[in-house]
Amino acid sequence: MSHGIRLAAVKLASSEYEAYGVSPLAESAYTLTATITPADAANKKVDWTIAFKNASSTWATGKTVTEYATVTPSADGALTAVVENVAAFGEQIIVKATSRDNAEAYATCTVEYLQRTTGYTLTLDGKALSENGAENLVQLDFMESKSAAVQISVNKSTVYTRANTDKAEYFKIKPALAFGGVITASGAKSEDLKEYSGGASATLTGFFDKTWGEALHKANNTIKNKLITNISTYTGADAYKVEIYDAEGGKLLETYGLRFDTSKIVTQKGVESIEIDETEIVF
Repeated sequence: MSHGIRLAAVKLASSEYEAYGVSPLAESAYTLTATITPADAANKKVDWTIAFKNASSTWATGKTVTEYATVTPSADGALTAVVENVAAFGEQIIVKATSRDNAEAYATCTVEYLQRTTGYTLTLDGKALSENGAENLVQLDFMESKSAAVQISVNKSTVYTRANTDKAEYFKIKPALAFGGVITASGAKSEDLKEYSGGASATLTGFFDKTWGEALHKANNTIKNKLITNISTYTGADAYKVEIYDAEGGKLLETYGLRFDTSKIVTQKGVESIEIDETEIVF
């Protein structure tokens, strides 16, 4: 809002904080410059103030505005000031520059706090994935068919004046490169490793189950048994990677690792051959 004075804002880079007296702990800071009309006015000094737009709102009641944002003129009556964000706030803040010569001449700037995205959650088969891949265990089963539900959500801050529009609406689950070598060493083809993908909410079929295994061993028990041995002794970091994107074909947001619980498949080896001690009996 402008009544005879205009305000212009410029965001400061963190490298400029010291020069402008901004705390290194500040989330962000801007310089505000007031322009007086007319340009040749005799007294160009202004006073700077800061206040909640609605100090009696549910969020702002009982709070002190300067614990969340401050305005500091570069000198007494100066036309420039630094607005510093000290903490997250849930009520709009108004910075005002008022002419000392004419109280009816002033300009205001509304300060908003944009909602922050704090991370992402991918729930796989009822369990939220951890940043530590060793905790993200998926059970392999070469005998049964399985499906798994996937749900993606964006974690956002709860204190803000303006909501952000960040989203996470696509995922991929694909084999890690090193794990492909385990498959090849078993006599199967790494390109037959199944990949999974979908939207923010999806149900995956053939999820590391009988179908997944058959695509690799092709009902060949020799290969199947080698797969079971090699997968169960695999010591690499992750077998599969889970990637979260803002949209299909969009920006990569987060990556998790998946490892296998092989306690079932080690009991599921198939018969490769049969031998009888004697090939002939004479009565």
